[in-house]
Amino acid sequence: MVVAVAVLALLVAVGSAAVSWRALDQAQTARDIASARQPVGSTGTGPVADPPSTSGAADPAQTTASPEEPPRSPGTPPELSEQTVYEPKYENQSLTLKPTDCFKEMEVDLDEPRANVGSNSTEMALNAGCPGAPFIKLANGVEGSEAATAGMKPAECNNSIRSAPIAAEAEVPLRKGSWLCIRTNYAAARELRDRWRMVLLEVVAINNDRTTVIRVTAWNIPEN
Repeated sequence: MVVAVAVLALLVAVGSAAVSWRALDQAQTARDIASARQPVGSTGTGPVADPPSTSGAADPAQTTASPEEPPRSPGTPPELSEQTVYEPKYENQSLTLKPTDCFKEMEVDLDEPRANVGSNSTEMALNAGCPGAPFIKLANGVEGSEAATAGMKPAECNNSIRSAPIAAEAEVPLRKGSWLCIRTNYAAARELRDRWRMVLLEVVAINNDRTTVIRVTAWNIPEN
C-alpha cells in the first residue's frame, strides 16, 4: 500500500514537471517571436518613431551677389581716385607767351603743348593784363586750381581741383614761381578723339614786356 502511494506521488510530480517545462518552452518561444518583430537596434517595446524629415537640409547656401555698378552714361567722365593710374604725356615743356597788345589774348593748347592756336582746341588764354599783371582764363569745361606746388602728382592735382577749384570765368593773375593744376575738358577731348589730361603748370618768368614763360607737364587720364 505504501509503495503504491509513493509511486502515485512520483507520477504526479513527473506530470507537474512536464507541464511546467511546457509552459516555460512556450514563454521562450513567444519572447523570441516578439524580439524578431522589433527593428534592428531597438531596445524599447513601444512603437518606433519615424526619423525626422531632412527636406531642405542639403540645399546649398544661398549667397547674395554684390550689386554691379551701373554703366557710366555716355559723355560722363570716369571717377578719379587715389588708385587711378595716369600715363605720362610730356614733361617740362616750355612755352613763351606774348600777346600782340594789351587788348588781345593768346590761346594755349595744353594737349601738345603749343600756343597761338585757334580757340576751338585750347585750355586757356593769356591776357597781357595792362596795366596790371598778366592773367589767364580757363576755357569752358576746363577745371583748375591755384593750390598747386612743385612736383605734385596727378592724383594730388585732382584733389586740389576738387577741394580748391578756380571759379568759372575767373581771371587768374600770374606770378613768377606760382603753380597751377589744370584738367582738360573731357567732352572736348572725346569730340576730338583725344585723351583727357591732367596738367601741372609752372610760371617760370614774367618779363618787363609782359612776355610770360611757362613750363608744363601733362598726363593722360585713363578712360576707365
